[in-house]
Amino acid sequence: MKTVFYGVISAIALSFNVQAAAIDFSEAWYQVAQKNDALLAKKEEVKHSEALQDAAKSLFLPSVDITGSYTYFDKPVEVDTSGIGAKLNGTPLAGLAGLAGLIPNAIPLTNQDFAHSSLNAVLPVYTGGRVMAAQDIREAQVDEAQSNYNLATRNTFTQLVQYYFGVVLSEQVYEVRLDAADALNDHLNHAIKLEQQGQIAKVERLMAQVSLDKAQIEAQKALRDYEIAKLALTKMLKQQESVLPTTPLFVNNSVTSVTPYLNKTLTDHPGIAILNAKREQAKGMVKMASAKHLPEVMLYGNYNLYSDDSATGELLPEWMVGVGIRIPIIERSGTSQEVVAAKSSVRQVNLLQMQMQQDLSILVEKTYAEMSQALEEYNSLASSEALSEETVVLRQKAFRQGLSTTLEVADAQLYATSIRVQRLSASYNYVKSLAQLLSVSGDIDRFMDYLQINGIEVK
Repeated sequence: MKTVFYGVISAIALSFNVQAAAIDFSEAWYQVAQKNDALLAKKEEVKHSEALQDAAKSLFLPSVDITGSYTYFDKPVEVDTSGIGAKLNGTPLAGLAGLAGLIPNAIPLTNQDFAHSSLNAVLPVYTGGRVMAAQDIREAQVDEAQSNYNLATRNTFTQLVQYYFGVVLSEQVYEVRLDAADALNDHLNHAIKLEQQGQIAKVERLMAQVSLDKAQIEAQKALRDYEIAKLALTKMLKQQESVLPTTPLFVNNSVTSVTPYLNKTLTDHPGIAILNAKREQAKGMVKMASAKHLPEVMLYGNYNLYSDDSATGELLPEWMVGVGIRIPIIERSGTSQEVVAAKSSVRQVNLLQMQMQQDLSILVEKTYAEMSQALEEYNSLASSEALSEETVVLRQKAFRQGLSTTLEVADAQLYATSIRVQRLSASYNYVKSLAQLLSVSGDIDRFMDYLQINGIEVK
């Protein structure tokens, strides 16, 4: 019954692989880079910032608008001239007295309704540096958005490496567990035959059965881990059917020292670029706040498009141009304190950048040490793996000759399995640490070079 159940598990696992779509790491990374929602959102953030930057370029252009109005008065606007006629009637000069009858009592200036429209233009000539500061801020915001996208790309790459090679690791661990269960199943069959022949006691056969049961449980756990890891990778790649990685785990003994990674990290890391962009924005805010103390100069013009036929309409000039100036005396916005706050932001960014450089240095050193440790562990376990495999062969031969116990055979097999799993885990930790190191230093495009150039495949 145990053997049948073990065979069913193997058949299920094989069916998963048959239905899976094979994909290498380079293709997987291309798909993630094109489809990942978080990266697409960061791209939209860059486009948003670029649009705002383009909008800021128009601040030097004149503003042109058309204004119009229609007004209805309770009565027409008039100039009272009745007093002039009265004075002329009282003059001793007969000629002037005769003119009094010609002067109306009132002269209309507007009709009871008044309509007017004009074309207006204002061109800033001097703004105290506000426009340049606004454009500098928008440019820095584009740099920040682009750096955020770069940082998200590196983090997504690291996550893909963990998911992709996590599937490779779990598959190989599952295969190792299956091999162990297969070997212990053969050992149980030998134990049953020897018990039937009276060469070993029943307890030896029972111990062989218990060892096989434990191995099958571990194989089932490994199968579940493999299915979960493959599901996570499939979801990350946005695939409908299950995926099967084809790029193997690997190690590379020709890794250089930590210095190149450290230098490149402190120069090109997006986190530092983000802080640089924030510093430029803070400097722009200093200029914006300081400019509020400075005068503004602008050119303006007006062209009369339409006015009614009233006296006021006839008196309005057809066009006019001029120069305007605005000199701030007292501001209610607390301009001085805004300058202080903006300068404080600059100092804050400087301090954060120094802290980030320190944190990045620690991260690179730590990641490099973890990568080196994983590589050393993988290489050091080679002799243990060879010894454990040879021990299994010797224990099995000795058991058949009655010179070894079931427990010794099982212990040798389980030890060989644990060494193999430990070595596979070491290679996975190496790949994961290498990916993080390349991600931090900005060399993710060189990741596959470590496999293709002097790389050692782990199988």
